[in-house]
Formats: sequence, structure tokens, C-alpha cells
Amino acid sequence: MDTQKLVNEVLAAEEARRRALIDDNAAKVAEVFAQDLVYVHTSGLIHDRDQYLAYARDVVRYLNVEREGLAVRVYGDTAVMTGYQVNTLQKRGEDAVVRGEGFVTQVWVKGAKGWQISSFHGSRLQG
Repeated sequence: MDTQKLVNEVLAAEEARRRALIDDNAAKVAEVFAQDLVYVHTSGLIHDRDQYLAYARDVVRYLNVEREGLAVRVYGDTAVMTGYQVNTLQKRGEDAVVRGEGFVTQVWVKGAKGWQISSFHGSRLQG
């Protein structure tokens, strides 16, 4: 097994997630998340897949998603990605822009639909 190839696949899947959120492409966002998704926001809000997809589609608009210091560890058809994330968001219908900074742990699983996120957990950074 070529571990670096798998790492590159996961990094490409993460870039696709980032791009889909910024482009406000709900169909592409849905492709990135597994049916059994558990999504924990830095605010402590917890969503399953349907709740998160509705949140990203109807509640907030991702203006930017920045990633830094990404590390990927591969365990067969599962990968754990960690790194910093900064989201620049706007509630739909509002003018105020919010910036959320955190450290994220993502569990990626490779299946018939390629690499998908099964677990996403964001922790707010201490100020």
C-alpha cells in the first residue's frame, strides 16, 4: 500500500470539501460526508449528517475556509486528519461576518463513494 498516495487522496478530498463550502455547492458538500456523520462545531453544537447539510445550506454561508498544519495518519481504509481551521462565515440574510478559529480532528473513511468524513470535531482555540 502506498501510504503517501492515500494521504494525497485525503488531502484532495479535504480541498474538495473546502472548495464546495466556499462555492456554496450543497450537492458537492453532501458528497464529502458519510451517512453516519457526527459533526461537532467549535461552539459545541452537534449535528448528524442531515442536520449539518441543512445548516450549511440554510443557516450559514462559508465565505472562506482556511486550513493549516494538516497531518494525515492512514490506517487502511480509515484516515485521521488533524489541523487548524479558520472559517469566515455569514448567517444567511445578515451582514455581520464571523470568524471562527479552531483545531479540527476529522475521521475519513474510504468506501464505494471514495473518501468521506464520518466524524468531524472542532475545538475552539484558547485566546
